[in-house]
Amino acid sequence: MPSPRGSRRRHGKYRRSLNSLTRASERCWPRRRHHSSGSNSPIRDTLRATAQDTLAIVSRLLSVLRTEKEARKAVKFSTTSLTFLDPLPIPLHPRPAIIEVTKEDTLNAAMRLWVSGDPDDPSQGRPAVLNFANSRKPGGGWLNGAIAQEEAICYRSSLALSLHPRLYPLHKDEGLYSRYVLVIREDMTSGHHEIAAEPDQLPVVSVLTIPALRNPELRTFHYQTSYTVPGEPSTLVSFRNKQIFHYDEDRDITKSKMRLALRMAAKHGHRKLVLGALGCGVFGNPPEDIAHCWLSVLREDEFSGNRWSDVCFAVYDPKNEGNYEIFKQVLAGREV
Repeated sequence: MPSPRGSRRRHGKYRRSLNSLTRASERCWPRRRHHSSGSNSPIRDTLRATAQDTLAIVSRLLSVLRTEKEARKAVKFSTTSLTFLDPLPIPLHPRPAIIEVTKEDTLNAAMRLWVSGDPDDPSQGRPAVLNFANSRKPGGGWLNGAIAQEEAICYRSSLALSLHPRLYPLHKDEGLYSRYVLVIREDMTSGHHEIAAEPDQLPVVSVLTIPALRNPELRTFHYQTSYTVPGEPSTLVSFRNKQIFHYDEDRDITKSKMRLALRMAAKHGHRKLVLGALGCGVFGNPPEDIAHCWLSVLREDEFSGNRWSDVCFAVYDPKNEGNYEIFKQVLAGREV
């Protein structure tokens, strides 16, 4: 990378619902945090109502499940409180995980990986999901109809209950771990309908809340590549711009954030990860640099020992602006 310096069976109706989610995942969330039609647009009004409805539904379901206390809990960690992982005496899995890169909603990816099992043992199938967080405001603008990855998770789950204002702001070396996050809805493109399953058969994930750097200064490289096309006599040339972090410090901070997310997941026994293009939307982080940072960190010694069974990067790219293709090119099929 260039640098400037006993498990339960899934409910039948749930399985049909999950199939519809997978088909819907080809459609994408807008990247903007605020909808372009303004704060009083019909979409924002609908999402404000959805947020309030989610709070009511979650309250009812958690009462039935008797898990409200657990759903309201998050623990703050930092890179100083959660340092290097101890080496594994033996590998956790017989072979390394192979990175999957998909063009879908974060929770849709998590639900594919989720296995209903022992609720007290995340290693039995509960994915750890990365939340691209607002460092200052719990849940970002989800109560006001905003649209971004963090808000998407909040509309569909109990996550917001665990994001207590007393835990904020999140400093650049801090993150939150929400162990119990109940998923109650399908995605926005599927109408945000409630998942058709009994309360005790609803998916449960854990969430790693990590804020990306906001609008770091970037450096742009202009370069050309040559290629040939079968049947064409001459070599063709394409021109491309590539952006990376201008300062090594910003790259180092970003890698520290990634390490913190992986340490939180490993510390709590997770073996399935749903990661993504951290900060590559409105926060303006460079996608190719971020993808290479992820690959570098995942391959560091402290994460060796075949710790993960599944590593999925859910990368929405609704306008085909390149994030998905970049992450696919850098990460898909790599062993970690």
